[in-house]
Amino acid sequence: MGNTYINVPDLYEVHKKLDTITHALKLVLANQKVSAEKERHMTQQLDDLTVAVEENTTLDGSIIQLVDGLAAQIAALKDDPAKLTALAASLREKSAAIAAAIAANTPVVPPPEV
Repeated sequence: MGNTYINVPDLYEVHKKLDTITHALKLVLANQKVSAEKERHMTQQLDDLTVAVEENTTLDGSIIQLVDGLAAQIAALKDDPAKLTALAASLREKSAAIAAAIAANTPVVPPPEV
């Protein structure tokens, strides 16, 4: 039987290439971890934005309903100056409460992260 000889410089090259491959795989895994974290963060931002849009849509709908209601009342009272004046006075009395309610129900949007 013949003897098998391993050329030592060949083993060195194999180990060198394996080290290069291992290093490259570690970089790929690190990049994948960073990408997964960015994706998780973006998903949370999208969820937060979706909630904010829904809240604003509800708030906008309430404001539109309020304005439409006032427009209907004004139209109904256009021929009765005394009742129209009373409506205006009532709105002035409630304007601070209305402004506070709108402000309280308007979500605060945090500044974007840099």
